[in-house]
Formats: sequence, structure tokens, C-alpha cells
Amino acid sequence: MKRLILIILLSIPNLAAAVDSNISIGNTIKIESEILKEQRSIQIHLPDAYLTSKNRFPVLYLTDGPGHFSHTVGTMNFLADNGRIPQMIIVGVANTDRTRDLTPKILISKDERFQNGGGADNFLEFFEQELIPYIEKNYRTQPYRVFSGHSFGGLFAINAFLTKPQLFNAYISVSPSLWWDEQRLIDDAKTFFNHTKSLERTLFVTMAAEGDRMITPYNNFVNVAKENNVDGLIFANKEFDDEDHGSTVLRSQYFGLKQVWDGWLMPRETFTQGLSAVQAHYKGISSKFGFDVNIPEGVINNLGYNALGNKNLEDALEIFTYNVELYPNSANVYDSLADAQEKVGQLNEAYKNYSKALKMAAPDDTNKVIFEKNKERVAKLLASESITMGK
Repeated sequence: MKRLILIILLSIPNLAAAVDSNISIGNTIKIESEILKEQRSIQIHLPDAYLTSKNRFPVLYLTDGPGHFSHTVGTMNFLADNGRIPQMIIVGVANTDRTRDLTPKILISKDERFQNGGGADNFLEFFEQELIPYIEKNYRTQPYRVFSGHSFGGLFAINAFLTKPQLFNAYISVSPSLWWDEQRLIDDAKTFFNHTKSLERTLFVTMAAEGDRMITPYNNFVNVAKENNVDGLIFANKEFDDEDHGSTVLRSQYFGLKQVWDGWLMPRETFTQGLSAVQAHYKGISSKFGFDVNIPEGVINNLGYNALGNKNLEDALEIFTYNVELYPNSANVYDSLADAQEKVGQLNEAYKNYSKALKMAAPDDTNKVIFEKNKERVAKLLASESITMGK
């Protein structure tokens, strides 16, 4: 028994150290809404590159924030890390009265269970007049907005698309409750598509294995959307027969974001063609999505080490210098530049940049040990060089 107690006590310092290394994916703010006549909790995630660059970022807005914020942040980061989509600011909105806020006005149905519904237009006005202006005033945003909602939130997404299509550039509607008000939005969609000739937008709709009440109106909407002749509109849909109403959200976000940012992924052969080809790719997607896109830090870094590995030292120096210009607040870009400078014999410059990388590194940066070793190695080379010149 005493031995068991001793083991637990010895484990406590390690536990304390683990607790001190908290991982945060965002923060929560409060917004007093004059439109909604209440206070709203808003969760905000800023991507890693927000802190290491002066870049601006597209924004993904979510309903049901507390339920979907964390897994959506993870999905976004995973796809961005694999070059499939850009890093994004994510904004999640908490519910107070979900049925009221997410459902359109009731014009047909007599179902008394949902008589407190019908506030979707008011909630959308909150986005347009208060939330979006607040985010765009206080954060570095690109003029590209994505909206995603699930269930009643998916219904809200389609209603927003039909009533204010210009508010967001892309809409992800996950298992939308299109049975609402006797499937009225199906008729609204027919009218919308008949009167809309051109619209540069993306609409992605999904459905799980959920029974006829959900699936029948979903199929009706998909048929209407696929029959449209709207120039510039990208419509896509996907069914997840092995998911239910709750579990489908994560996979819907994954495929939805890939659809929204279709064409973002850089072909492998482009990478092998060098910096100018990579710049041309990102110039192309800048034109497609309507905002200036900087090449991600990791792409440039890999490009530089590819040149370094092929003994193209001058190209490597140019590439790493370019990365420093784009990401001046990243410790890693200075370490990489110093690596190239060391290879070409620019030891003084290498020492300065290794030192800068070490100084800029965050306290929990696992690369600090490498930065320190690099700095010490070049310091020894400089000292040896000084002794040799002295002789």
C-alpha cells in the first residue's frame, strides 16, 4: 500500500507539467445584439498563420457553435495542413432559442409544436448587420465568407442562400430540415432558380440515413437545384448512408470544405517546377476565389529545401528569403534561411538568423532545441575561422 502511494506522489509533478501545457483552439466573446435583443456568445478560432504573418483569411461562420466548433476547427486544420483548403478564421454562434432563430416564417403549416419558429430572417439580419461587420472590423479577413449549418441550421443555410445569396460566397447545408412548413422552401427554390440567370456561388448539401421525412424533401430540393441553368453556380450534394442525423456533421464539413475550395490543391508537378510555377498556381486561385492568396509558409519552406537538396543553393537562398518576407513573425523561416546561408558559407548571416529564430521561438516551441544547436554549431565554425585567420 505504501509503495502504491509513493508512485502516485512521484507522478504528480509530471501531471502538473501536463496541465501547464494547455492547448487552446479559440476564445469566446460576447456580443450585445440590438437586432436580437439579447447577448450572444461567439466562439472565434484564428489560424496559426494569423500570428506569424500579416495575411488576411476567409471566414467560416457556423450555427450551433458549441456543438460543432471544435471538430470543425480540427477538420479545417487537417485539410489546410494537407494543402486542400486555405487556413480560415472560424466563427461559431451559440444558440439561445434554436427553433426561433433557424427556421423561416411559417406560412402553411398548422403544427402548433413550432409556433415559436419563424425568426430566420431576423437572425440572418444579425449576421449581416452586426456579426459580420464586427468580425471584419476586428480581424484580418478576406472578402470570402462560408456559411455552414446542420439540421435546422441546414434549413437556415438554404433559406439564406435563397433570400440573400450575396451574403456568403459558399453555403454548406448539412441534413437540412426541408420538411419545414410543408416543404415550402422547395417551391421557393423553384422560383429562385427560375428567376436567377447568373450567380457565382457554391451550395453543398448533404443527407444521412434519416428516413422519408428528411430524405424526400432533400431529394426534391436536389432535383430542383440540378435542373437549374444558373451560370456560375456550383451545386453539389452527397449522401452518407452509414451516418445518422447527428454523426453526419463531421464528414459533411470535410467534404463540404473540399467542395468549396475545389482547385485549391497544388498539383505535385507544379511543385517540381520551382517558385515561379508555384506563384503562378496561387495567382490562379487568387483569381478564381477573388482575393489575394499568399503561398503558405510550409509550401515555400519545402520548396526551399527541395532546391537545397538538389544543390541549387542560390535558388534556395531566394526562396527562403521570400518566405521571410511573407512570414516575418515565424521563427522557422529564419532558421531555414540560416540553413541555406550556412551551406553557401555566409556564416555571419547564418549566425544572426539562427539567433533570431531562437529569440522569436515561443516557450513551448519544440524546435527551440534545434535552433539552439544550429546557433552553437555556427558559433564554433566562426570561432574556428577566426583562429585560422589569426594564424
